[in-house]
Order: sequence, then structure tokens, then C-alpha cells
Amino acid sequence: MKKAFVVSFEELPACMLGCYGHQWIETPDFDRLAALSVLFDQHYANDLSATENSFPCWTGETLPQAFQAASPNLQSFVSTLKKRGIVTSLLLETDADAGRNAAQRAQEPYFSCFDQVDTITGSNNYQLSEVETPIAKLMQAAVERLPGWMEDSRDQLVWIRSEGVPTFPLAPEFFATLYLDEVLDQGASEESEETLGELEDVSDVDLETDLEEEDWQELVSAVAELFTSPEEWSELDEQERQMARVVYAGYVTLLDQWLGRFLDRLLEYADSHSFLLIVTAARGGNSLLGPVRDSGMQGLLEESTHIPLMMFRSDSGQSGSRRQFLTQPADLPVTLLSWWNTGSEAQSDQGVDLLKLLEGEFEIQEPHIYAADDDTLAIRTAEYYYLESIASQDADEPELRDDSQKKELYRKPVDRWDVADVYQQSPEVVAEFASQLKELKQKNHDHNLS
Repeated sequence: MKKAFVVSFEELPACMLGCYGHQWIETPDFDRLAALSVLFDQHYANDLSATENSFPCWTGETLPQAFQAASPNLQSFVSTLKKRGIVTSLLLETDADAGRNAAQRAQEPYFSCFDQVDTITGSNNYQLSEVETPIAKLMQAAVERLPGWMEDSRDQLVWIRSEGVPTFPLAPEFFATLYLDEVLDQGASEESEETLGELEDVSDVDLETDLEEEDWQELVSAVAELFTSPEEWSELDEQERQMARVVYAGYVTLLDQWLGRFLDRLLEYADSHSFLLIVTAARGGNSLLGPVRDSGMQGLLEESTHIPLMMFRSDSGQSGSRRQFLTQPADLPVTLLSWWNTGSEAQSDQGVDLLKLLEGEFEIQEPHIYAADDDTLAIRTAEYYYLESIASQDADEPELRDDSQKKELYRKPVDRWDVADVYQQSPEVVAEFASQLKELKQKNHDHNLS
């Protein structure tokens, strides 16, 4: 009897977690899991297209649809598991007020592949208790069902899917204001005084003096307003954005706390059951975290694409190790199929079996990661990250722009945040990557015509 649990967050940037280097956001449970697991330092989302998305975590496809002339027939790996007699369950989180978002609706065909699908509904609101939030409701449901899953004598996949940090991450008051006092405590510095002073645009609070209780409430209400008015959120100045990031950070800590509740209970079974736990995300942060550089390719840069991946095996002795091997969401289906020995021979357009990578059964060549959003194509290697804008002349068959259009190149791993564009200094490297993209698109175009 073997079990596999996947906890996925639709949006959670790796850069906000302590185990990935963040120094002040409190994520003790993510960090604890990292200490028990194998942590993949170089895990990147590669298909961030809003419309034509290959959803690699369900299909195992490494090539985004933006590279292909026609939409491929994308089948979920869950269907393969079901054919092999493995029971599959999916727990979904949704916001009672927002309902299903576009990304969630687009994935519903993959959701329906599971034997059992349950939607857990909660609410994100500044004035609600944390136990009413979607993540709290989701993890509480998972904790309550865990004994039944473990007592079931059948092999089983349980996927617990959270939206992660929502577009407007207004957590309950305790979390929304968790780090605000730390920002205020820095008022002695000139920079902090300037930053806080800018909030006078949305509040009459006098930040030059110690805050009284009424002033504190006005301040947090003003910050909360940033997340209830989309038009204001889209026009944040840098000082308001800094305060908004603090609220974002509070939501990350909320996710951490409720993940910890589930982790506590699951680890109680580690000595008596054989199970695999994977914790990851589908994409990184949104534009609220940026911009951190002057670039026209924001959607595919570090804060948007770098996502967490941790793997814990109850029967493994590789706890607390880190891997620099390049990984991507397409590796998850291949790895989960391998957990039950249901995988097929490796294919060039499929992800890597991370279990075999960790076991060192054979040498696996580090892949090139091909990435796309609605405006950009990219290639990531261990040494470089190359991005090239897509022409929108034909929505059905987007063509690469010519050499006069925007291209960017970043050295890896020294330039973590994609801030030093070396496009002008490395014409040979740019030419090589541009040729690879052109050949790849042409190859797929010819294949679909034949």
C-alpha cells in the first residue's frame, strides 16, 4: 500500500519563504518541511499563459502551447493512475465571494479526472477569523479526512489544491497587520519616515508620532483599502507598494501556519506508512511584488517563475538535502507515475522522474526549460536565461518577432533577480538561443502539418 500527497498552491513565489532565502517573513512550517525533505532550489514554472496553457503539472508536457502551431491533445496523468487501479482524490479551495477564477475554470477538465472531487469554500476578509479563510477550511478538511485515507488499504493519490496567495491578499487582521509594526518601528530612519509619510494619501494618520490605538486602526484600514479597490491597487506608488507587500507577506504566513496543521498530522504516520509528500506551486508572485527592474518581460522573470518544490518520502534518508538540478512542473506527473511504477519510457517532451534522479539510478542530463506567457517566449539553462517577445500579428499562430524586437539575456546563477541584461554584450549567445526558438517553432509547425 503506497500513498502520495500533493499540496499545491496556484500562486506562491519561492522568494517569500525562509527556506528559499527570505530573511524576515515567518514561514516555520515550510522551513521545517524543507529540513525533512529534498528541496529543489531551481524549480521554475514554465507555462504562464492565461489562455492557451498546457498545465504541465497535470499533463507532464514540457513544451508550452505557445511554441506549438496547434493545440495538442493533453491528457492528465491522473487518468493513467485510475486505469492502474489507484484511487484518486482532489480537494479544491475556493473563495465564497470571488468564486472560481479563470485559471481554475480552465483546469476543470483535469479536476474531473479524479475519482472524488470536493470543493472547500472559505472567505478572505480583513474582518473575519482566520478559521473562515479558504486555506484554513481546506487544511482542516484534509486533517479530518487523513485517518480515512491512511486506513484505506488501496494505493491512493490525494491532491490538495490551494489558490495560494490570492490576487488581493487581504488576510484576517492579525495576519494582514503582522508585519506592519515592524515597518513602523523603522521610523527612525529617514527612508522609513518617507515611506510611511506617503500613506497620508490614503489616510489622515500622523506618522510622525507614536501611533495611538485609533491611529493604528486608521492605518490598517487604509492599507486594507488598497486591496478592496482594484483601481487603487493598479496605481500604487512605491511607498504604498511597500506596505502592500507587507500585507502580502502576512498571507504567506497564514498559508504556512495552516500547512503546518496538516503536516503535523501527516508526519504521525511516517513510521507506519509508505507515502510520498510533494509541496509545490503552479506560479510565483504577481505584479504586486515588482517591479524590481526595468524590463518589458515582467511576466516571466524571477518573482513570477521561481516556485517552491519539496519532496518528502517516509522511507527515505535524504532529509534536509538541496538539489540545484533544473526542474519544472512537468516533472510532477512523471515522478508520481514512477512512485507506483506505472511510468513509460522517457520521452523528450515529458518531464524528469525526480525519484530516479534522487536515487542516482542513472545520469540524467539537466534539461533546457522552455517557458512562455502571453507575450514572451524563453529558454532557461543552468548558465543563461533568454527571453524574446512574441509578435501578435496572428493570434492563432504567433510568430517570433524579428531581430529589431525586444530580447533579454541574463547570466545564471549569478544574476538571481534578472536585473543585469547582457543582451548587448553576448550577441553569439543571443543568436544561438534565438535560433533554437525559431527551429523549435518551425519543427512543431511542420509536425502539425504532416
